[in-house]
Amino acid sequence: MKKCMVMYVSSTGNTEQMAAAIAEQARKEGAEVVLCPASALPKAELPTITHWALGCSAHGVEELDGGEFLPALEQIEPYLRGKPVLLFGSYGWGAGAYMKPWEERTRLTGGLLCGEGFVFEGAPAEAAIEEGKQRAKILLAQ
Repeated sequence: MKKCMVMYVSSTGNTEQMAAAIAEQARKEGAEVVLCPASALPKAELPTITHWALGCSAHGVEELDGGEFLPALEQIEPYLRGKPVLLFGSYGWGAGAYMKPWEERTRLTGGLLCGEGFVFEGAPAEAAIEEGKQRAKILLAQ
């Protein structure tokens, strides 16, 4: 059975909203889902995860959150090798430039990216939610 972890950090609730939509779609696709903020990473689950959806909003000057997200990311990176990974997040300005370095970092860990990272500005509109759900379908099809 497929088991998908949807881990996220959300400073305003926008990325959390997308994480919930992705988790909902993953369940519809038949996966067991672990939805968690990075601060509550269930370490015992990590070896059992077959698919990963990782969400982080842009922080500072278009960077990943260093307080909660990066420490959690460092813990899960050994488990990404050879596994499908979906990256997503929101931004307020800068057009989501933080995503490209994150994609490269994921490739270097051996994670199998499901296309480019998915970014959206501010609160996700209905079209963005639908895009997130489509990305979840693609993730779980792998």
